[in-house]
Amino acid sequence: MDEATARRLVALNEAFYTRFAAPFAASRAAPQPGYEPLLAYWPERGGRALDVGCGEGRFGRFLRAQGREVEYTGVDFAGDLLALADAPGRLVQRDLTQPGSLADLGRFDLVVCLSTLQHIPGSDNRARLVAEMGACLSPGGHLALANWQFTGSARQRRKIRPWAEVGLQASAVEPGDFLLSWQRGGSGLRYVALIDEEATRRLAAAAGLRIVDQYRRDGHEGDLNLYTVLAG
Repeated sequence: MDEATARRLVALNEAFYTRFAAPFAASRAAPQPGYEPLLAYWPERGGRALDVGCGEGRFGRFLRAQGREVEYTGVDFAGDLLALADAPGRLVQRDLTQPGSLADLGRFDLVVCLSTLQHIPGSDNRARLVAEMGACLSPGGHLALANWQFTGSARQRRKIRPWAEVGLQASAVEPGDFLLSWQRGGSGLRYVALIDEEATRRLAAAAGLRIVDQYRRDGHEGDLNLYTVLAG
């Protein structure tokens, strides 16, 4: 994907999350069922967590509700979502599509990137971000990814829209890139990449990380998100 197309998709999603920050945050009030298994990778003594693409801080609230001792840092590009966040720690606004967006944040026992990597346009950019998240891990730490498997659901496939609706040709984007509609609090469009098991395996290998756990949870279907836990 060329840089001009990537920036157009970033701008598309930025406009989406600015306009729909409140209804989007409201739809994410409760923790996902898939969060529960991630507690197995949280140090019993407590530790540091980095939430990459934290949005309104749902994972931070989940850790707090579980009574876990945590030094939490949440990072997101959407200032309107961060303004709505209720999370126990530091919140930082960064453009995660740019190199070095995590460089000065420190090392963490658990890094999570939940339903965010799928919004990074360009497979090379996604590989770079996974490598940078891996570089943020403390010794023995884990990186957890969750990515939406929407093409496996007829209900979710109905959201797919033609690229022409945002003035792009399908040839300008990569295989697995989709334009999806949103219908809460108004009608909107956003960019989402399908990151399935094979794509996740390639990302892990490119970053020098190994897959230690993988499972599906969430949604009415019970399997709409693919969770992958990685270690160095």
